[in-house]
Amino acid sequence: MTKLFSLVYLLLSCLLPSHALAQGDASTLVEKQYGNVTYVSGGIGDEERDEIRLRERDFNLKLLFSERDGSYLGSVDVVVLNPKGETVLEANSAGPFLLARLPSGSYVIKVSMNGQQQQKKLSISDKRRYEGVFRW
Repeated sequence: MTKLFSLVYLLLSCLLPSHALAQGDASTLVEKQYGNVTYVSGGIGDEERDEIRLRERDFNLKLLFSERDGSYLGSVDVVVLNPKGETVLEANSAGPFLLARLPSGSYVIKVSMNGQQQQKKLSISDKRRYEGVFRW
């Protein structure tokens, strides 16, 4: 029986990428960088949504994109501007959630999808996370 188990394991290890066996609990969402701002986006499927919930405490900005009926949206263009009008973050959200780590300060968030743009003003502080919801 042990030989059979070893043979099956060996066969599977040849068929599956080595990182799939070694990293069963690895993060699926990759942090990205825009200037000095770190961000992550996603939330498609239960696994990614669970990961967003676990990781959101490490970021001070959380954005959610949805339709008016509550259905999640992805592929939303996001631009964050500082008071001087300079872009501090420009990204396309891969899913309904975007998390970012911004320096403390005031910002304008502009989001667009299918030619429809929305914007909100916000203040980021070290003590609390800003959560914004954009609905189309």
